[in-house]
Amino acid sequence: MTPFALARVLALAGQRAEALSRAVKHSHGVWLRARGRLVQLNALRDAHVAQLAGQLREGVPAAQLQAVQRLQRAQADERTAAQAAIDVAWHDWQARLAEWMQAAQRLKALQLLEQRHQARLAVQRRRIEQREHDELAELRHRRESGRRGA
Repeated sequence: MTPFALARVLALAGQRAEALSRAVKHSHGVWLRARGRLVQLNALRDAHVAQLAGQLREGVPAAQLQAVQRLQRAQADERTAAQAAIDVAWHDWQARLAEWMQAAQRLKALQLLEQRHQARLAVQRRRIEQREHDELAELRHRRESGRRGA
């Protein structure tokens, strides 16, 4: 019986699919952390806006108002950068996911080939066993008929 010719390829494909799976999970985590950072920045902005609203009711000197505006612009820039990081992380995640899906499909195809190979081997084994059984039965039949004729 011949061994599965693509056994090494199947093993390597399995290892590659596993490595890509880990990379997909990692890139998904990066994307989630980037989203979490944006949520934190938005919460910080909302807190500053609420604080500023209270201060404006009481009256704020112009210099302090300008400092607050600079802070708000800096926060807006940071939120823009955070959104860009989210977009980059999402695209990286999607690219890794597509690559993993291709590797998984290749692995499934190789596994199917291996299953078919195993099925062919099983059929061959059954045929050999049946042939051996038939030969043994024929040999017994000849011996028995030879004893009766003598």
